[in-house]
Amino acid sequence: MAPSSEQYAQLAALFTTEPDPEVKSSIELLLPAHLPVQGGLWLVPYAGREAADGLSILLKMHEDTIDLAAIGQGDVDLSGCASLDSVMECVGTKVAHWIVQPPSDADPTSLLHCDADCVTLLSGADQAAVVGAYRLLKGLISASGTTVDLPSIRLVIVGAEERAAGDAASRIIQTAHHQLDVQIEVGLPLPAMGSTSRVISQVSIPRTRNIVDLMSCLRSSFAQPDEIQTTHRFEHAVSEQLTPEYSAPNHTEESPTLQEPVKIVEPRATHVEEQPVLETASVPSSSYATYVEGLLSIAPRCPEHEHVELAVDSDGRVHVLADAEDFRDCAIVAGWFDRHHKLIVMACGGMAIDTEKPPIQHLFTDDAVSVADLHGSGVQLHLIAKVEVQGNWGTFSTPLN
Repeated sequence: MAPSSEQYAQLAALFTTEPDPEVKSSIELLLPAHLPVQGGLWLVPYAGREAADGLSILLKMHEDTIDLAAIGQGDVDLSGCASLDSVMECVGTKVAHWIVQPPSDADPTSLLHCDADCVTLLSGADQAAVVGAYRLLKGLISASGTTVDLPSIRLVIVGAEERAAGDAASRIIQTAHHQLDVQIEVGLPLPAMGSTSRVISQVSIPRTRNIVDLMSCLRSSFAQPDEIQTTHRFEHAVSEQLTPEYSAPNHTEESPTLQEPVKIVEPRATHVEEQPVLETASVPSSSYATYVEGLLSIAPRCPEHEHVELAVDSDGRVHVLADAEDFRDCAIVAGWFDRHHKLIVMACGGMAIDTEKPPIQHLFTDDAVSVADLHGSGVQLHLIAKVEVQGNWGTFSTPLN
């Protein structure tokens, strides 16, 4: 007997109708860095944008209390909740995204290992914000003691137009890459707070858990019984272009040194790995600070000597960096800083800068022999060149003294 039209319709629906997608909950750890004025107000607009067409719960931990806000779309009412357990029971499986801000006294080591799917640094774009965001990240990595098995780390710039946000993000991710060997994703900037609030309901409850226990509780609330409760971790270094001018080198090869010049290796086996090749191409001077440990470039430049870079270290000491051919200009800029340090501090948004000690001068060259007579002069010398490793181009730098 031939199938009826109704049976045909049921059969067609079986192959053409997609099942309703299951809501996949996730946990994001939100770390506000140096935000613009009234920085705490940026958290709700950010959570609202992340909610998109779904529902997010913004959870802000304090010393004794926890503030929760349901943001996005839905009919969740948190006003009758008196504990985190009751909040999770009220929300059920409606939440697609939990955004957790840890307390100010949270253990830095636990923040990177508390089972978050993603760690987001929320930062402004001015000089103080850039330095603050990098120092926060450096503190977390230093406390953790390792860059292995880290969650995905993302940077979101708020309160700045797209170009300024892009410049600030580029400086932070380059410095983090060179100084900390950490890859950072860049999220879409949030230039303005918006005129409407997407908060549905909010409540304040007593805090009875630390950050690790709280994250574990959230994770277990929506994990399936047969799921292994683990989060995404980096399994290998991401080879991607950080900026239009920079391409990360492949670190599986040894870096060239002055004592061991690059040379052709005679094949002794079936497979011969490619050796790095030096190229004396010019390296962008705007990135010099990223090749000196602990330095972060600042925006002010000396008039008529804009090619000479200024940077500060973790103690606020100023450093002047330039190409070795601009040795004279480097000394001029160091003197210019001594005369105008008050204006420079103001231009850096009040960032702590040591104005008592003279700047430390750094010179970069692709020809080590040409600067040999400068050893012992007090100037820091660096070899810098572009290298190619297995088809990937990047910049290599090493101190000469």
